Amino acid sequence: MQPAPLYIVASPRPRVGKTLLARLLMEYFLDNRRPLVGFDLNPREPTLAGRFPKLVWPVDIGDIRGQMELFDRLVADTASTKVIDVGYGPFEQFFAVIGDIGFAEEARRRGIDVIVFFITDQTIATVRIYAKLQERVAAIFQPVHNESASLMTSIEDFPPTRPECGTVRMPRLSQVVRGVVDRPSFSFNTYMAHQPGGPTEIHSWIADLYTQFRDFELRLLMGRLNSSLGWAAPAPPPPASRKGWLSG
Repeated sequence: MQPAPLYIVASPRPRVGKTLLARLLMEYFLDNRRPLVGFDLNPREPTLAGRFPKLVWPVDIGDIRGQMELFDRLVADTASTKVIDVGYGPFEQFFAVIGDIGFAEEARRRGIDVIVFFITDQTIATVRIYAKLQERVAAIFQPVHNESASLMTSIEDFPPTRPECGTVRMPRLSQVVRGVVDRPSFSFNTYMAHQPGGPTEIHSWIADLYTQFRDFELRLLMGRLNSSLGWAAPAPPPPASRKGWLSG
């Protein structure tokens, strides 16, 4: 059986919908009845862990103990799909550690797909960070455009690792609807199951994103099948120096 994938939701900027995207992924996998575990790397404000207290572990990677706790769990459980919400604060440290220890290469050796859902924006700094991450980390990078956080994005600035997967698009929500979605008790799956009078704006928004997640998974599966038929996987990137590799 193919080991379950690892999804990393990340952005170098705050307040771009990162935790909202992680919530959507968690509920999408729950809706598909998959074994699931999440990790919240926001030690001061573990919002994702608060939403899913029985499924999400809050982890502080500010020290070696926290880092070992996280990465040991990621490779030990191959049956559960994993979602990591990387906070704005630990963003650089998280990817520096991944690069230093060769985590993505080790995961791939074990058959685990490491997928980075990277929320894009229009700043030059974010474009450069995305390019450096692709050079540094041997993961599958999937750009995500949140229309509520950025007016537009360019496929040339944020090329996906798998071109056939394109860009995941999060449509803009009205302020009123966003207020409903952000309520502590709100569940996407519960809303879809118990609000039959739709389609409302929320119905359409959730259904659209779930369809995009499903299409993304299907394209990855097709790519894996093509690879098994003779297409060689690209070699992992050479190691790079950790110091200043994102900001340089």
